Amino acid sequence: MATNAFFAALGYKLWVKAGTSASTVPTSSTGMTRVYSLDNTGISAQSDTQDVIDYDSEQGFKSTLITSQSYSIPCSMNLSVTDAGYLILKNAAITAASGTLLEWYRETPVTDGSGDNPEIHAGLAQVGSFSEDIQAGNIAKVTFDLIGFGAYDFTAQTAP
Repeated sequence: MATNAFFAALGYKLWVKAGTSASTVPTSSTGMTRVYSLDNTGISAQSDTQDVIDYDSEQGFKSTLITSQSYSIPCSMNLSVTDAGYLILKNAAITAASGTLLEWYRETPVTDGSGDNPEIHAGLAQVGSFSEDIQAGNIAKVTFDLIGFGAYDFTAQTAP
């Protein structure tokens, strides 16, 4: 593992914006609010499958079909009650049951010295599992999940 790959986790950037069911997946961070003090923003994708049998052959042919896709982005950050990104996330969590969506846009840092454009992930999600951890003697933390259905957009690292 290259040393700079280890430190890459320090340079991830996440932007959010309040959205609606009519929102489209963002293609840039323009007009969005950056979430600061993140220490986790990984993506975990899931697919539900169903086995089916094709009866067009004598023996039958078993195949697995993907029936749905979803993803979650477990995030954590240091609490700053005046941070604009935190305020957008907290409001979206409070109103999640009414269907509030967030537009989100995440950049992966370029650590190979190439000068390339960063890898991009973007999508629409709801905020779930929003929790503030405020313990005496510790740093106040916020954890939350961005939960999306379907696929998110992905753009690989490219030359400028």
